[in-house]
Amino acid sequence: MSGSPPLDGVLADPARIAVARRLLAEVSGTASYDRLSGLAARLVGAGHAKVTLFTDQDLVVGGHGLPPGVVGGPALLTGALSAMVVSSGAPLVVPDARRTPRVADLPAVTSGQVGAYLGSPLVTSSGHVVGVLALYDAAPRPWTGDEAELLRQLASSVVAELELAAANADVAWSARRLGVALEASSVGIWEVDLRGDFIDWDERTAAIFGFDQATRIPMDRLFAEYVHPDDQEVSQRTMADAVSARAQYTVELRVLRQGGGVRWIVCRGRVLTGPDGEPARILGTVLDVTDARDQAEARLVAVQRTAAISAVAAEVANATGIAQLADITLRGAEVLGAVSGGVAVREPGAEDRIRLYLGRRILEVFRDEVTELSEDGVLVDLDDELPTQYTARTGERVVLTSAEECIARFPAMAQVTEWLGLRALASLPLVVEGRLLGSFVVYWATDHPFDAEELRLLEGLTAQISLSTSRLQADAARDRAVAAVTEANQRLELLAEAGRVLSSTLDIGEQLQRLAALVVPRLGDWCWIVSTDDHGRLQESASAHRDPDRSDFVAAYVERMVRTVSPEGAPRRVFRTGQPLVVRNLSPERIASVLSDPEARAALVELAPSSVAAVPLTIRGQTVGVLCLLNGADRGAHSPADVETAVEIGRRAGMALHHARLYGQQRALADALQRSMLTAPPAIENCQIVVRYVPAAEGAEIGGDWYDAFQQSTGTTVLAIGDVVGHDTRAAAAMGQVRGLLRGISYSSGGSPAWVLTELDRALEGLALHTMATALVAHLEPEGAGRMLLRWSSAGHPPPVLVEADGTVRLLDVTEADLLLGVQPGFLREDRTALLERGATVLLYTDGLVERRDRDIDAGTEELLAVLRECGALPLESLCDEVLRRMFLPDAEDDVAVLAVRLC
Repeated sequence: MSGSPPLDGVLADPARIAVARRLLAEVSGTASYDRLSGLAARLVGAGHAKVTLFTDQDLVVGGHGLPPGVVGGPALLTGALSAMVVSSGAPLVVPDARRTPRVADLPAVTSGQVGAYLGSPLVTSSGHVVGVLALYDAAPRPWTGDEAELLRQLASSVVAELELAAANADVAWSARRLGVALEASSVGIWEVDLRGDFIDWDERTAAIFGFDQATRIPMDRLFAEYVHPDDQEVSQRTMADAVSARAQYTVELRVLRQGGGVRWIVCRGRVLTGPDGEPARILGTVLDVTDARDQAEARLVAVQRTAAISAVAAEVANATGIAQLADITLRGAEVLGAVSGGVAVREPGAEDRIRLYLGRRILEVFRDEVTELSEDGVLVDLDDELPTQYTARTGERVVLTSAEECIARFPAMAQVTEWLGLRALASLPLVVEGRLLGSFVVYWATDHPFDAEELRLLEGLTAQISLSTSRLQADAARDRAVAAVTEANQRLELLAEAGRVLSSTLDIGEQLQRLAALVVPRLGDWCWIVSTDDHGRLQESASAHRDPDRSDFVAAYVERMVRTVSPEGAPRRVFRTGQPLVVRNLSPERIASVLSDPEARAALVELAPSSVAAVPLTIRGQTVGVLCLLNGADRGAHSPADVETAVEIGRRAGMALHHARLYGQQRALADALQRSMLTAPPAIENCQIVVRYVPAAEGAEIGGDWYDAFQQSTGTTVLAIGDVVGHDTRAAAAMGQVRGLLRGISYSSGGSPAWVLTELDRALEGLALHTMATALVAHLEPEGAGRMLLRWSSAGHPPPVLVEADGTVRLLDVTEADLLLGVQPGFLREDRTALLERGATVLLYTDGLVERRDRDIDAGTEELLAVLRECGALPLESLCDEVLRRMFLPDAEDDVAVLAVRLC
């Protein structure tokens, strides 16, 4: 390998190299691997990605961001890094290659090609490391745990693509082998399309009729031109009856060859139905028996045997499960006088065991003696005690003609011969392309010497079983690969959905309840989540059950359990250790040991969990909660994949819980700061002042809205309202400074509203507060006879609303407001005035009352005027409450301050 050390250790393992070569041989193109490597690069933001297979040398089979010519050739300089991944069988994470001693001197690093590298091994279902999915950049970069996990998941998808291609190749080879076997037995295959009304002949069938290649014939021509007139009626009736009954049929007839001549054939057909249950086609075999009819009766019997076994071979080729093979093939063995038998297949992943599928007669006999036998097969040790296992282990054919010979060769058969009445036996190996898959065994109830023809028929039948077994195993491998990809995708989707759920709200209780509802029933039949309060005490946070009617019962149980659970119970133990706890068999003794409260124990017994998986909710090594998943007996214990997914969800939930708590603390602090500076209004003669402050909805940020009412040193009543730009604690702090400066300037100076705002603007600049705000300052100046003059100035603030005593409602300021504070200090501001009669009400407010995401400020202002027209006569306290109830929505994203004054 380019840039790699000589092959040794894992890289030189012959078994690993053989697996890699087999997968490499079936790589038909780079598209799938380009797509997967490109997906990995884009998701992580890496510049280069490649898929490399290792046999006795490395070969790049797909990539992203690679120079022309790299794909299809060796990995060049990066081969040494990939070789490390293959040798270790573990991911290689290199954030800064030049600072990592083990790789710093490699050519890929010294040349500047690789500054950061992340590689994940390609591990087959057999456990062999056959290659690497790698990401790299020229510059150093950190690799997160999520990026490494993503690359591992995509590496599993690459392996699934490789194994799926190999499985498809096995299926193709199985089909070819079936053709060879049928060719060897001189059996032709034909298929009738009942809806298209035509018949397809393969080459062997067509040859019987005088054609030199596979042929398609309309059904009306078949009987009119190629079936002997004396046999037309019976053959058509037989086929029609089989179609009506959706059954199998056999017919012997004479056919007319193209070019002249008559041949006797035996046709066997099976009617197959379509998805709608109606007959759709007939699949059958044909055998030319002309010569057999001209020979002695013994030869005729032999040919009939061959035909019967060939028909069984066609059924074997269409088998959909290995368990079907035992009874299908025994129908062929019965032609030779055999009683029963079975098929033994090596169990994937268990080199020392085979799965034995037995015929019905053996099952009936042995069920009384060996209770674990079933149609789904039974696992037995791969030893030399019995012929079936011996052949499956060694690949050697065993033919025993008498019970005495059986017992002499295999002493353990003494009891078997007694149970089954067995006298003779044949055990033949199932072999495909040199691979020993298992064995096929049949037995006779009488002594049975085997002639060459019988052995030939048995070997032909065994070849068909071998091909079907190989095909079915390949199908199963493909299904497992597809299932693995599907399961990986489902886990990724669940993790992504958990992220969305946890980020959709900052309310801790709602976060955890949504999480509980998400993981049930995907990861468990029911669950509970506990967290700690501000004092570190356990508290119930959320629960869910797959049966909604049991949700309240679960919640009540969890509330009681949290108070009484022992230190070895799941919540306290996981909190203490920070490690997952998996109990695969929850016994009554364990329940009694962790729950001291009888009512809690009774509730748990009623919920009937049989297995438990509890994982911590963690943030930077600190456990902040526990998620516990529980399954009933029907579902069984949690799989390692389920536990792994739950651990990752716990990590994400812990982070979300931590952030929500921090936000809540920040919000509470800002809210307390803001409210501490919103003082009660002063009592003023002949005037009522009411103030309101409503914070933004939970989840929105703190604002800078404020109000104030006080008297200047001259005795003039000052009303002020404002909104500092921003929605955080800085805005709340800035609001306090602006409010304090305004109050001080106004009180000490006794200046007009416009003058006070001008001086406040200068103070903001001089004190380098670097903030902007809207504000409105107003004076109430007595005018006699119960009237007052309202004098005000606005710095970009919404205009006041006047509700006169007769109910007339209008905006007091329809001209453009002056500039905001903090924009242009020294800006010349002006005062405006309005004469207020007794009974008049003036409403000051911040923009959160009239402006929302779904409503602009003009529409909101019109709505406010309409509300005031309806309820302006209410007492001032009630008026403010009604305005807020109708104008301020629970999910508002901005806080609101309101100051209302009414002349009495």
